[in-house]
Amino acid sequence: MHKWQDKELRLIKELLNKGETVTSIAKLLGFTFSQVEHVIRRFNLKEGIHPTNISKPIKLKKEEIIQVTKEIGENLYKNYKEIKLEIPNAKKSIKGKEEHTILDISDVHIGMKNEVFDAKSGKKIITYNHKIFEKELAILQKSIFEIHSLLSNVYALKKLTIFVLGDLITNDRIFPEQVFEIDKVVGLQVWDAINYFTKFFVNLLNLYEHIDIVCIVGNHGRSTSNLYNEPVENNFEYFIYKVWEKQFADIKRINVIIPSTRFYIHKIYNWKHLLMHGDAMRGSTDSYIERQIKELTLNLGGFDVMHYGHFHKLKEREISDKVIVKQNGCWISQESYALKVYKTYSVPKQHIFGCNDKRPETWGYKIDLRR
Repeated sequence: MHKWQDKELRLIKELLNKGETVTSIAKLLGFTFSQVEHVIRRFNLKEGIHPTNISKPIKLKKEEIIQVTKEIGENLYKNYKEIKLEIPNAKKSIKGKEEHTILDISDVHIGMKNEVFDAKSGKKIITYNHKIFEKELAILQKSIFEIHSLLSNVYALKKLTIFVLGDLITNDRIFPEQVFEIDKVVGLQVWDAINYFTKFFVNLLNLYEHIDIVCIVGNHGRSTSNLYNEPVENNFEYFIYKVWEKQFADIKRINVIIPSTRFYIHKIYNWKHLLMHGDAMRGSTDSYIERQIKELTLNLGGFDVMHYGHFHKLKEREISDKVIVKQNGCWISQESYALKVYKTYSVPKQHIFGCNDKRPETWGYKIDLRR
């Protein structure tokens, strides 16, 4: 439970006096709605505040803005340092052949609202928004628990590696037409990605003794609409990943790896996994994409499994007998953009598979997030 400081109480009372709501104060200071609501009631912080102030817009002088911003920043950092994650104990593994689980996560597009024409009803329907994202995340977690329960009767499943392949967020700054396709701005998308997936990772510690999270940025996280090759550190998703890194810094069972490049090779046993978002590949036809993958195998070489997303369609490609190619899907059902570009609707699916020291892939599932 958070221990409220006098400085925090004064700041909340000041924000209430300037007309801020409980919701806006919670977002500004990094607390939950219930925390702010509780502290206002507990310390009677609305006492002395005139009711007409509640509807007045905030009008701050420059020096007041600087001071309030400074206090908010200090408060956020202080509260962040005090976050105590409740880490569960991992399920005991059987004494059998050890298998390593690998999960690909990409193209979540938090903040997107997708609408399509439904031929059956003759009406426009919503196939993706924040509520659907929450439902799909719950389905993903449940599916992983079910898969682990099934396979842990045969294998010792102690370690999980999660490859985050980018486009966790949709952004609202890079395409002008996106104003019609989002239900929240990029700043809120970022915090949703941090909060929801932090809980998701912690919940998976019920199953696995150790989790590695390897994070690649996507193209929707970029900070500008220009397509120039901006530094990875400018990407909004880099910020998400750095917060995860700090959140889990003192938890030995979770390790967050954040490359400063758009391509990265990660080793599991002696198998080399090449990670990328996929936007570096151009075109939409299978033959053109596969030709580019072949060029990558020739120019980069030295990898056994290739992971990427971006194309919003889950596939396993056969390029050679030595390289496994995992093209990950998205979280959006019947995406309008995918229909326009690829002439096919997207299906929300994500890859999960296993490997051991002898084989780069031993078992695999395509998790359907719709059910």
